[in-house]
Amino acid sequence: MSPPLRRRGAILLATVLGTLATTAPAASAGSTGPATPTALWASTTGSSISLTWEQPRTGSRATAFRVYENDQVVARTTTTAAYLDVPFGSTHTYTVTAVDRRGRESARATPATGRSWQYGYNPECMPDPGVPVSVREVTASAVAIAWTRHPLGGDLELRVDGRSLGPVPGTSVRVGGLTPAASHQFALYRYSQCPGSGGPRLAGSLTATTAPGDPARLAAPTGLTVTGRTDSTVDLSWTAPPGTPPTRYAIYDGATLVAATTGTTVTVDRLYHATWHRFTVAALDAAGNESTHSAAATVATETCLTEPPRPVDLRVTGTSPSSARLAWIFDSTADSYTVLDGDTPVATTRYAEAVLTGLPSASAHAYRVVASLAQGCGASPRSRRVEVTTPDGPPARPAAPASLVVSGNVPAVWPSSAQVTLTWSSSTGGEPPAGYRLYEGATVVGETAGTSLTLPVGAGTTHEYVVVAVDASGHESAPSPRVTVRAMYLPPP
Repeated sequence: MSPPLRRRGAILLATVLGTLATTAPAASAGSTGPATPTALWASTTGSSISLTWEQPRTGSRATAFRVYENDQVVARTTTTAAYLDVPFGSTHTYTVTAVDRRGRESARATPATGRSWQYGYNPECMPDPGVPVSVREVTASAVAIAWTRHPLGGDLELRVDGRSLGPVPGTSVRVGGLTPAASHQFALYRYSQCPGSGGPRLAGSLTATTAPGDPARLAAPTGLTVTGRTDSTVDLSWTAPPGTPPTRYAIYDGATLVAATTGTTVTVDRLYHATWHRFTVAALDAAGNESTHSAAATVATETCLTEPPRPVDLRVTGTSPSSARLAWIFDSTADSYTVLDGDTPVATTRYAEAVLTGLPSASAHAYRVVASLAQGCGASPRSRRVEVTTPDGPPARPAAPASLVVSGNVPAVWPSSAQVTLTWSSSTGGEPPAGYRLYEGATVVGETAGTSLTLPVGAGTTHEYVVVAVDASGHESAPSPRVTVRAMYLPPP
């Protein structure tokens, strides 16, 4: 058995695949950064917008992605999807960039706009909006088609000339082994999530005619199997077809040519973790005619990264005799962050910033940050250390407030804001408090002399707060226990 030929750019593919090389984009020599993400798409639910995109297999490899709204980074991830909480009935426009290991950032993708549902409205029960379907490539033996993601999300079922090829998790597919100079019908169906909706609904279709050519075709490879996977690679093997031996094999992910080999095994690389792929293999003869593709092997790469990123650019953004403010960047998805002073955890937050309060005056600290990775993938490596010494000041501090609770969560009637009321116990002991300061992350969101505060927040949004006591000199206590709240929402009357 011949060893696999791994994909190393378009030069190898052009050599191996001849006329099929045009389906594989060429990597530019001396690339200055990652390629711009493509096919950015937004699908919505009542209070969230899910974004997906594709990263071309050209340029330097992207190791992270940044999602922008109004020129502000609103999400960072190491895979080709992001999930954002938004208020009900709100409209948002996003774009995304790719970032490589050297920190070089691509141009921004074409923007995508999503609108979250209004409460009580279920688009699944409305007429299917459908998707546009287009032809990407036609040869004498194959047709590649592409489509946009469905506005309501989910995979589509592909039928070719009435025969189902099963669900397709991406937005493109290549069908080989077709008769030359013949018309073929391609149809995409979606199964509605509306109760009692019955069978699948047609989402889009087209007819394509293959080019003239030799009708002879090799038999299809069989037994395509996933033999291994990591967070960035998938190992495949298959059985050679009977009859005339193929000159080579072409491996596709949807309609994208991702590898070529003369043997019956291959490793597909440059994938992203926690992403689904639909691989097929076609046998090619010496003239480049393409067999019917093998049965598809659908697989997801490993969820957890083998080498997760660490928080970077940890910096001190402010100090006082009783506090230090920190901020950092984490180009992935984290459930929370833990701030360490030396090896001791001193704060936990869901934001990429923190305020450490109740510190002694003129005290030295050495902070690092660790991210708790999403989806149960453990902890990131520690960030680099940043050292800070608080300014001189009196030693007395108020005691920390206790029992911070959500005492009111007044729903909003869209499009107005919801209201959240927080209540806490008075600070007892230490320096008498002159008032209280409420933080969300490292941002002051309210101050009061009492022990409760009402805040306007976006309907359906999630927030995390702590409260500190402040004495007459402005020195802050240690923080209360944190509290997380999701603002409620009611439909319009």
